[in-house]
Amino acid sequence: MMLSQKTVASLKGIIASVPSYDRSRLALRQVHIGLGHFHRAHYLTYLDTLLNQGDVKDWGVFEVDIPPAREEFIANLQKQDYLYSVLSWDSDGSSSIRVNGPIIGYANASWEPQTVLDKLSDPSVRLITLTITEKGYCYLDDTHSLDWDNPDVRSDVEDKNPFPRTAVGYLSKALARRAAIGAPVTIMSCDNIPTNGKVLWSCVRQFCEKKYPQILPWVEKHVAFPCTMVDRITPGTTEEDKLTIEKKGGYRDECPVHCEEFLQWVIEGKRTTEIPDYGKAGAMVVEDVEPYELMKIRLLNGSHSALSYPAYLMGIRDVDEAATNPLIHRFIRDVYMEEITQTLPPVPGIDLVSYKDKLLSRFSNKYIADKILRLASDGSKKISNAIIKPLEEAVLSGRKHDAMVFALAGWARFCQGKDEEGNALPIDDPKRDELTATCHDAKAFLSGAGVSRLNGEQMKTLCADFDRDLASIEQKGIAGALRSFLQQA
Repeated sequence: MMLSQKTVASLKGIIASVPSYDRSRLALRQVHIGLGHFHRAHYLTYLDTLLNQGDVKDWGVFEVDIPPAREEFIANLQKQDYLYSVLSWDSDGSSSIRVNGPIIGYANASWEPQTVLDKLSDPSVRLITLTITEKGYCYLDDTHSLDWDNPDVRSDVEDKNPFPRTAVGYLSKALARRAAIGAPVTIMSCDNIPTNGKVLWSCVRQFCEKKYPQILPWVEKHVAFPCTMVDRITPGTTEEDKLTIEKKGGYRDECPVHCEEFLQWVIEGKRTTEIPDYGKAGAMVVEDVEPYELMKIRLLNGSHSALSYPAYLMGIRDVDEAATNPLIHRFIRDVYMEEITQTLPPVPGIDLVSYKDKLLSRFSNKYIADKILRLASDGSKKISNAIIKPLEEAVLSGRKHDAMVFALAGWARFCQGKDEEGNALPIDDPKRDELTATCHDAKAFLSGAGVSRLNGEQMKTLCADFDRDLASIEQKGIAGALRSFLQQA
């Protein structure tokens, strides 16, 4: 039996949850940019919960993609009436399946750009959300500026094409249309970027200053860009996941998403339009998101990067195997996380010791089957916020930072391009050429990674520590170097 609107009711009582609301009543209330695995596992699960509880009645989401998407996947999702399964696994091996149903339509800017623009501009849309990854913002973190050298950004500003090529271009053009008809909106980033709402607003403001300066006073008054922190480990879906759903649920789903049981969302309570109260579905609505996002980005994402490169060099390919390896586990939990914790502000309502223990438990979940290479990709985009910034803060405040330096040395060793057996390493990074060219030059590598706030003497000392750790890794191998590091920690 294939999953569809006709068959989903028959799954009630067989799986954990199916839509109990009337999907035919869902109306256009939201547009989401970036229909990926994480969005389907995270945000749409919160909304589906609200709809099932009756806390919202007609809140439908129209999905759009700016870059090309997988046409086969979209065709299958449409055949399933935009229904899909969420298969979640806990670390004890227990699993649950739910079917989410808030999606009401889809358009891709590659073949339906007018539809994308019209949906973003529709006055009935009260919320626009985004999961486009760090790269999708075309934002230079070191200069706090849009990347004006990006050809797509330049094209959007100069109107070289009838429709934009970037998410910021589409949002800005839609805001110009909304300003003309007086249609306020809340625009919410759900990406792993510190102060993501402020970054998004900065991108839109800078773009509009060049292209639509006349609308900025209206945007400042009628459009909110709240910050959020999001968390749920969501690896890519496999054929095995589809077979698991067939076995446990008795139906076929070509578009399921596979994730951990853990789910977290922290939202800044800043908005201009009436949007759902996600707190009723378990989200935290707070005045200041920054402590939570620093905690998550530095402890979870930073630890992911810090373990991924040593693990891959040790021949480990799965995250759970890395997290349970005695050397890596001790390095991450007992040394790296403790250094990072010293850079964090107080996090209201969070027990950091329990949070860190829970992270290692989540990393060790073999049922998630997360891959080391997923964590190791795009290091130059992730590490700047997750490791470089806390490292600089630790140096400037005189706090310990040895584990952070060792993690960067492990990254540099990975960027040399060959493992300890001489096999080629799969470096997936937009700065690949720069990283491989500078991985033997401490100052060039660290500067390219984002170190910019240290004075000459501090940088000299940091480079010496980096060179020491890199030499240890090269001479002793990564396992031997880790052992030596831990003996001295």
